[in-house]
Amino acid sequence: MKHKPVPKALTYFKAILATFFWAITFIWVKIALEVYRPYEIVILRLVLAAGLLFTIMLFTGHWEKPKPKDMLRLMFVAFCEPFIYFIGETNGLMYVSSTLGALVISTIPLVTAFMAWLLLKENISTWLFAGLFVSFAGVVIMAMSSTDLSGTLKGMLYLSLAVIGGTFFGITIKPLTHRYSALTIVGWQNLWGLIYFIPVFLYFDGAHFFGMQHQLKPLLAIVSMSLCGSVGAFMLYTGVIREMGVIKSNLFTNLIPVYTVILAYLILGDKLNLRSASGLLITLIGIVISQIPDIRKLRKTM
Repeated sequence: MKHKPVPKALTYFKAILATFFWAITFIWVKIALEVYRPYEIVILRLVLAAGLLFTIMLFTGHWEKPKPKDMLRLMFVAFCEPFIYFIGETNGLMYVSSTLGALVISTIPLVTAFMAWLLLKENISTWLFAGLFVSFAGVVIMAMSSTDLSGTLKGMLYLSLAVIGGTFFGITIKPLTHRYSALTIVGWQNLWGLIYFIPVFLYFDGAHFFGMQHQLKPLLAIVSMSLCGSVGAFMLYTGVIREMGVIKSNLFTNLIPVYTVILAYLILGDKLNLRSASGLLITLIGIVISQIPDIRKLRKTM
């Protein structure tokens, strides 16, 4: 499938909006967890997302049949994320502090950059290299607003699994973005993710889910997560990967903790201390530094 060139400004907007959607899901997760368990939340998200996307494809006639080789790649994309990433992150955070967990997860852009350079031969310019490390330093500072770095080996192994999933998601999906629409890719990603999670859900949470009393407020939070996170964010981000490449697009995920800190301050009433504010600013500076060559080109065309 041929894709028309997208203006850089629009690509930046899509990257910023996608990461905002992912960040705000953390607020809704807190609401949903008051009633539902993690696997119950993810299975409902995937059911809604896959159902919506395939309904859109059927009724709009926008149906692309992936080739067998690409279908295998889509299966692996879904295995990496949401399946492996969610299994690793959810279980890992049970055995390590939230601070240590955030630090481990924040290494994904760095690990992805190395793997994209190694496997996809993506170029890492001096500006991009500098931006990666400055942005990472900002995330570390934000995470270190709490000094609790406790954890177990089991927790670290689970989080390492999440890092592997997050890394190979971007690496694997990149070639598909040039052959299929975001609707097709994200639709199949959610469907295969749902298939992977069904046995896990039934084993751990099936009895609880089918015997519980469901409530409207957490259900609406899950619907919001599905629409914004599982559908909107991934569709936007798929286009960003196609336009920017894996390294640059993955760097924008460092905006997620920035948004989370701001949203927690505005919505949940969490305190914003000096360290968090400093880390937030440094993260933003790092992302800007990484995009300086493109910003210069953009200014010349204006």
